[in-house]
Amino acid sequence: MWKKKAACILAVMALCGTMAASAANYTILEKADKVETTVYGTTQTGSLNDRIAALDKLLNGQSTVSGSLQDKTNALYKDVYGNSGSDLSLLTAVNLMQWQYSGQITDEPLLVRVESLEQSIDGKTLSGSLEGRVLSLRQALLGNKKYVSQTVTIPANTLVTMTNIDALNSKTIQEGDVVRFAVADDVCVGDVIAIPRGMEATGTVTKARKSGRFGKDGKIEITYDNVRAADGSPVALTVGDKTKEEYKRTAGAVGASAAGAIILGPVGLVGGLFVHGNEVDIPAGTTMYAETKENAEVVGFKENGVMDNMKTANMAASGVQVPSFAPVANNDVDNSGNGDTGAYTDTDTAPQSSGGDLQAGLQNGTVTPVDLDNSKHNDDQQAVVTIQSDTAGDANE
Repeated sequence: MWKKKAACILAVMALCGTMAASAANYTILEKADKVETTVYGTTQTGSLNDRIAALDKLLNGQSTVSGSLQDKTNALYKDVYGNSGSDLSLLTAVNLMQWQYSGQITDEPLLVRVESLEQSIDGKTLSGSLEGRVLSLRQALLGNKKYVSQTVTIPANTLVTMTNIDALNSKTIQEGDVVRFAVADDVCVGDVIAIPRGMEATGTVTKARKSGRFGKDGKIEITYDNVRAADGSPVALTVGDKTKEEYKRTAGAVGASAAGAIILGPVGLVGGLFVHGNEVDIPAGTTMYAETKENAEVVGFKENGVMDNMKTANMAASGVQVPSFAPVANNDVDNSGNGDTGAYTDTDTAPQSSGGDLQAGLQNGTVTPVDLDNSKHNDDQQAVVTIQSDTAGDANE
């Protein structure tokens, strides 16, 4: 579980694209800040001329972009974020490779992610430009298989199946904690993969209650934030009718609250997984659901589409929130790839739910289904999911 550490959260939001911003015409400085945040993990110091020259050398191996400072900045900005249709941006290409290789699309800077892929595939870190290294990885992973980019619109209320990366326990969780989820299944629009499996979504704990005296049960309330699309664009999530119906179909013992929330009870049943006792205790790897809050225009990829690079670059960069903590110099950036990667949990080894336990519980009476039609106010579509061990009900609040 991530605790409330402002700098860490800001950095993750920058890399994940969890803060939405309008796809405006960013200034040269804003574009440089976003590119550096995506590539290095933080902004750099020095004059803008020097920063752009360093990025050019890192991405291309030498000074290849020409023209005014604005022209150079725009060229590098489009290299990182812009999807031309016939090819993928640097960010989308790395997302594609992690999707292909491990099914886990991580939040580290591009430098760290590329080095990790190189170590996994080649057993060593390669030299040369970042663009060249990514091309080598694509050839090693994909061979002659070609992927192109395409703009699509993900309809509102599209169901997103996820698993929680962080375990949820009402005894230890705190309000303000950031909870991470990983997309379990590709979200496609036609033949275009709009949200690849392995992409991370986040939620914020808005209410946490430990179990207490007089039969008061633990309770966790989570507000969904965003999930990243294939190009890094943020897609807002919510809890709506499709989410509730999916919980009803798969679990059989969940209900909808008046606040548009999901009540996971009365024995903390989530997707067939039993949680015993008065505390909410949801292991990592449990299947959970959300849905898209509104129509979202994103750039996805498909196997063997031309579009405006600047438009697609703005879309992707809108999800990058530059961290507010102090910048570091180029020579202070740790490009070793040995940074803190322990926050990501391998959900392949996480406990899994058991549909057999669910059926047995329903048959022998240890699980009591909740009336799904008990909501008095169905018009509140807050992006909230409530997890509750409800042996005594909300009357004890």
